Amino acid sequence: MWLLALTILNANSFLVDKTVLESMQKTYGQNAKVRFENLVSLLNQLSTQNKPTQLESINDFFNDLNFESDMVVWKQEDYWASRDEFIGMNRGDCEDYSIAKYFSLQQLGFSDSEIYITYVKAIKYRQSHMVLSYFKTPSAMPLILDNINKEVLPASKRDDLVPIFSFNGKEIYMAKQRSLGKIIPQGKINLTQWTDLILKIKKSKQ
Repeated sequence: MWLLALTILNANSFLVDKTVLESMQKTYGQNAKVRFENLVSLLNQLSTQNKPTQLESINDFFNDLNFESDMVVWKQEDYWASRDEFIGMNRGDCEDYSIAKYFSLQQLGFSDSEIYITYVKAIKYRQSHMVLSYFKTPSAMPLILDNINKEVLPASKRDDLVPIFSFNGKEIYMAKQRSLGKIIPQGKINLTQWTDLILKIKKSKQ
Protein backbone atom coordinates (compact mmCIF):
# COMPACT_ATOMS: atom_id res chain seq x y z
CA MET A 1 0.00 0.00 0.00
CA TRP A 2 2.80 2.37 -0.90
CA LEU A 3 1.95 5.35 -3.07
CA LEU A 4 4.96 4.79 -5.31
CA ALA A 5 2.82 2.03 -6.78
CA LEU A 6 0.15 4.46 -7.96
CA THR A 7 -0.54 4.46 -11.68
CA ILE A 8 1.22 7.14 -13.70
CA LEU A 9 -1.20 7.74 -16.56
CA ASN A 10 1.31 9.98 -18.34
CA ALA A 11 4.12 12.35 -17.44
CA ASN A 12 1.69 14.75 -15.77
CA SER A 13 -1.00 12.55 -14.25
CA PHE A 14 -1.25 10.21 -11.24
CA LEU A 15 -4.02 7.82 -10.29
CA VAL A 16 -4.22 5.67 -7.19
CA ASP A 17 -6.03 2.33 -7.26
CA LYS A 18 -9.40 2.23 -5.50
CA THR A 19 -8.35 -0.80 -3.45
CA VAL A 20 -5.43 1.21 -2.04
CA LEU A 21 -7.80 3.90 -0.82
CA GLU A 22 -10.11 1.28 0.68
CA SER A 23 -7.17 -0.35 2.44
CA MET A 24 -6.02 3.03 3.78
CA GLN A 25 -9.50 3.72 5.13
CA LYS A 26 -9.78 0.27 6.69
CA THR A 27 -6.39 0.52 8.37
CA TYR A 28 -6.33 4.16 9.48
CA GLY A 29 -9.86 5.55 9.11
CA GLN A 30 -11.78 7.92 6.84
CA ASN A 31 -9.65 10.99 7.61
CA ALA A 32 -6.51 9.13 6.53
CA LYS A 33 -8.17 8.21 3.23
CA VAL A 34 -8.95 11.90 2.67
CA ARG A 35 -5.34 12.88 3.42
CA PHE A 36 -4.17 10.25 0.97
CA GLU A 37 -6.54 11.54 -1.73
CA ASN A 38 -5.37 15.08 -1.04
CA LEU A 39 -1.76 14.05 -1.68
CA VAL A 40 -2.67 12.42 -4.99
CA SER A 41 -4.57 15.56 -5.97
CA LEU A 42 -1.59 17.72 -5.00
CA LEU A 43 0.82 15.61 -7.04
CA ASN A 44 -1.41 16.05 -10.06
CA GLN A 45 -1.61 19.80 -9.50
CA LEU A 46 2.15 20.08 -9.13
CA SER A 47 3.12 17.86 -12.04
CA THR A 48 3.29 20.80 -14.45
CA GLN A 49 4.62 23.38 -11.98
CA ASN A 50 8.21 24.58 -11.63
CA LYS A 51 10.55 23.08 -9.06
CA PRO A 52 10.43 25.93 -6.52
CA THR A 53 6.64 25.59 -6.40
CA GLN A 54 6.89 21.83 -6.07
CA LEU A 55 9.40 22.11 -3.21
CA GLU A 56 7.31 24.65 -1.30
CA SER A 57 4.04 22.76 -1.76
CA ILE A 58 5.35 19.32 -0.80
CA ASN A 59 7.11 20.85 2.20
CA ASP A 60 3.89 22.57 3.32
CA PHE A 61 1.71 19.48 2.79
CA PHE A 62 3.72 17.21 5.05
CA ASN A 63 4.52 19.90 7.61
CA ASP A 64 0.77 20.09 8.27
CA LEU A 65 0.93 16.60 9.76
CA ASN A 66 1.53 16.44 13.51
CA PHE A 67 4.90 15.94 15.14
CA GLU A 68 5.15 13.10 17.64
CA SER A 69 7.93 10.83 18.86
CA ASP A 70 8.36 7.25 17.69
CA MET A 71 7.88 6.05 21.24
CA VAL A 72 4.42 7.60 21.38
CA VAL A 73 3.33 6.61 17.85
CA TRP A 74 5.03 3.24 17.38
CA LYS A 75 6.14 2.27 20.91
CA GLN A 76 9.71 2.05 19.56
CA GLU A 77 12.82 4.13 20.17
CA ASP A 78 13.55 4.67 16.47
CA TYR A 79 11.07 3.71 13.75
CA TRP A 80 11.24 4.96 10.15
CA ALA A 81 7.69 5.08 8.82
CA SER A 82 6.75 4.77 5.18
CA ARG A 83 4.86 7.66 3.66
CA ASP A 84 1.60 5.68 3.87
CA GLU A 85 2.15 5.05 7.57
CA PHE A 86 2.97 8.70 8.21
CA ILE A 87 -0.12 9.91 6.36
CA GLY A 88 -2.25 7.22 7.96
CA MET A 89 -1.19 7.96 11.52
CA ASN A 90 -1.11 11.73 10.90
CA ARG A 91 1.86 11.80 13.29
CA GLY A 92 5.59 11.30 12.99
CA ASP A 93 9.05 12.62 13.75
CA CYS A 94 11.71 14.32 11.66
CA GLU A 95 12.69 11.17 9.77
CA ASP A 96 9.11 10.62 8.68
CA TYR A 97 8.72 14.17 7.35
CA SER A 98 11.97 13.91 5.38
CA ILE A 99 11.22 10.46 3.96
CA ALA A 100 7.72 11.44 2.84
CA LYS A 101 9.01 14.59 1.15
CA TYR A 102 11.84 12.67 -0.53
CA PHE A 103 9.60 10.07 -2.17
CA SER A 104 6.97 12.64 -3.16
CA LEU A 105 9.53 14.82 -4.93
CA GLN A 106 11.01 11.73 -6.53
CA GLN A 107 7.59 10.97 -8.00
CA LEU A 108 7.44 14.50 -9.40
CA GLY A 109 10.65 13.84 -11.32
CA PHE A 110 13.40 15.03 -9.00
CA SER A 111 16.53 12.99 -9.61
CA ASP A 112 18.88 11.27 -7.16
CA SER A 113 21.44 13.98 -7.86
CA GLU A 114 19.02 16.65 -6.60
CA ILE A 115 17.42 15.40 -3.38
CA TYR A 116 19.10 13.96 -0.29
CA ILE A 117 17.99 13.15 3.23
CA THR A 118 20.42 14.93 5.53
CA TYR A 119 21.35 14.24 9.13
CA VAL A 120 22.08 17.43 11.02
CA LYS A 121 22.57 18.61 14.57
CA ALA A 122 19.85 21.02 15.70
CA ILE A 123 21.83 23.43 17.84
CA LYS A 124 18.89 24.96 19.69
CA TYR A 125 17.58 21.57 20.77
CA ARG A 126 21.02 19.97 21.20
CA GLN A 127 19.97 16.84 19.37
CA SER A 128 20.22 15.03 16.07
CA HIS A 129 17.68 15.98 13.45
CA MET A 130 16.81 15.10 9.87
CA VAL A 131 15.89 17.36 6.95
CA LEU A 132 15.57 17.09 3.19
CA SER A 133 18.14 18.90 1.04
CA TYR A 134 17.63 19.99 -2.57
CA PHE A 135 20.68 20.65 -4.74
CA LYS A 136 20.09 22.49 -8.03
CA THR A 137 23.59 21.30 -8.97
CA PRO A 138 26.03 19.10 -6.99
CA SER A 139 28.13 22.17 -6.09
CA ALA A 140 25.19 24.45 -5.26
CA MET A 141 24.06 25.71 -1.88
CA PRO A 142 21.19 23.37 -0.98
CA LEU A 143 17.70 24.40 -0.05
CA ILE A 144 16.47 22.88 3.22
CA LEU A 145 13.00 21.41 3.72
CA ASP A 146 12.40 21.08 7.44
CA ASN A 147 9.58 20.52 9.91
CA ILE A 148 11.09 22.80 12.58
CA ASN A 149 11.62 25.94 10.50
CA LYS A 150 8.90 25.40 7.92
CA GLU A 151 10.18 27.94 5.41
CA VAL A 152 12.25 26.54 2.53
CA LEU A 153 15.60 28.29 2.98
CA PRO A 154 19.15 27.95 1.66
CA ALA A 155 21.49 26.15 4.05
CA SER A 156 23.43 29.39 4.51
CA LYS A 157 20.35 30.81 6.26
CA ARG A 158 20.08 27.83 8.61
CA ASP A 159 22.87 28.50 11.06
CA ASP A 160 20.82 26.61 13.64
CA LEU A 161 21.72 23.37 11.85
CA VAL A 162 25.10 21.66 11.57
CA PRO A 163 25.17 19.19 8.64
CA ILE A 164 26.64 15.75 9.30
CA PHE A 165 25.95 13.53 6.28
CA SER A 166 23.50 13.22 3.38
CA PHE A 167 22.16 10.13 1.65
CA ASN A 168 19.59 8.88 -0.82
CA GLY A 169 18.90 5.62 -2.61
CA LYS A 170 22.31 5.60 -4.25
CA GLU A 171 24.97 7.54 -2.33
CA ILE A 172 26.14 8.84 1.04
CA TYR A 173 28.14 12.05 1.46
CA MET A 174 29.81 13.84 4.31
CA ALA A 175 27.61 16.93 4.32
CA LYS A 176 28.87 20.46 3.97
CA GLN A 177 26.90 23.69 4.03
CA ARG A 178 27.77 24.24 0.39
CA SER A 179 27.84 21.25 -2.00
CA LEU A 180 27.56 17.61 -1.08
CA GLY A 181 31.05 17.12 0.27
CA LYS A 182 33.11 13.94 0.17
CA ILE A 183 31.46 10.68 -0.79
CA ILE A 184 31.49 7.99 1.91
CA PRO A 185 32.25 4.37 0.90
CA GLN A 186 29.44 1.89 1.36
CA GLY A 187 29.45 0.34 4.82
CA LYS A 188 31.16 3.24 6.59
CA ILE A 189 27.85 4.49 7.96
CA ASN A 190 25.14 2.17 9.23
CA LEU A 191 21.78 2.97 7.63
CA THR A 192 19.91 -0.14 8.69
CA GLN A 193 16.66 1.79 9.12
CA TRP A 194 16.87 3.07 5.54
CA THR A 195 17.50 -0.44 4.21
CA ASP A 196 14.60 -1.80 6.25
CA LEU A 197 12.34 0.96 4.97
CA ILE A 198 13.15 0.21 1.32
CA LEU A 199 12.49 -3.49 1.90
CA LYS A 200 9.19 -2.66 3.59
CA ILE A 201 8.16 -0.53 0.60
CA LYS A 202 9.09 -3.25 -1.89
CA LYS A 203 7.23 -5.88 0.10
CA SER A 204 4.07 -3.75 0.26
CA LYS A 205 4.07 -3.44 -3.55
CA GLN A 206 4.07 -7.21 -4.14
